[in-house]
Amino acid sequence: MITRIEIDGFKSFLNFDLDVPPFLVLVGPNASGKSNLFDAVAFVAAEIEGAGGLFGATRGLPGDQFHRVAQGSAVPGFVVSVEAMVAPEPRSVVPIRFDVGAEMVLKIPRSSGAVVSHVAQQIPPELLELMIADPDPEGTPRRTVRSWRRYAPSPAAMRRRCPAADAGPLAADGANLAAVLGRMAGTEAMTDLTADLAGVVPDVADLVPRTDRGECSFELVVDGQGTVPAALLSDGTLRVLGLLTALHDPDHPGTLLVEEIESGVHPVRLGELLRRVRRRVTVPGGPEPLRQVIITSQSPVVVAEVYRTEPEALTFLDTAVRVDPDNDRVSRVTVAKPIQPDGEPGTFVSPRQVRKYLGAAA
Repeated sequence: MITRIEIDGFKSFLNFDLDVPPFLVLVGPNASGKSNLFDAVAFVAAEIEGAGGLFGATRGLPGDQFHRVAQGSAVPGFVVSVEAMVAPEPRSVVPIRFDVGAEMVLKIPRSSGAVVSHVAQQIPPELLELMIADPDPEGTPRRTVRSWRRYAPSPAAMRRRCPAADAGPLAADGANLAAVLGRMAGTEAMTDLTADLAGVVPDVADLVPRTDRGECSFELVVDGQGTVPAALLSDGTLRVLGLLTALHDPDHPGTLLVEEIESGVHPVRLGELLRRVRRRVTVPGGPEPLRQVIITSQSPVVVAEVYRTEPEALTFLDTAVRVDPDNDRVSRVTVAKPIQPDGEPGTFVSPRQVRKYLGAAA
């Protein structure tokens, strides 16, 4: 479970820090840095796993991961730090911190430049002792970052059959949805998942996983329509089903990062979806496995619902032009502020707060 993110020099971030609760909703306009924040977390995970966050970036070349400036000296490197809690045993949590960064060591015109990355891990002694005795060759750090999963569903992929042997968590695009449902068949988790799905998509009466010749598929039973195979389900229904499946999967708890949760969901049902997602989030130190959800949104429905029920879970992201007098650097950076009860339309931040943080950034 991620508890804090610090970013300096990565994409739109300079001297940025954010405390992360178990349930976090990031709202703000386009190009405010919401996706960049998820990219920063993905970079840390890729570096710790050994895949390489710079050369494996899904958005942009290696040189594009560095903060861009309008004028002044270029940013020579960046650091992304993520603090997290791991639960070596029930009702026990231990902190772990990952400091990951990269330096631009050579700049070649019209290229991404040559870069070098470095990784550091700050691990408390009590966790280090557990790691030394841990028989798992992957180790605690890799298991920790592997539990940070992005959910960017592809309805076309989710409709397909997939191998029943797939025992992993839901893939980012949801391509193994049928296999995850097949693994959950007949469990209490499946019963709870079906109830939550029916709460968001009211006409759903049942969810039926099927396995045939080593391949998994699934169907929904819909009131007044009967059995509907996955191939005929709407994009919105599949998006909701995949999200709830990832949260109910008993074998793969962790942190789920969801972009634009409102996509494909009718505004009338969006509040119910948020409430059911929130119920799956757990508190560190409890008996349940750690489950965390970080959501991005541009929907006023999401803001209104979360502000009504849990205002401390809301954070507003926007950009401001920052001038650094020490090196005459001028650049646009992401800033974070808590949501205000009133404000200019589309900002969710009061005019006083707008002036305050723009002034501080200038």
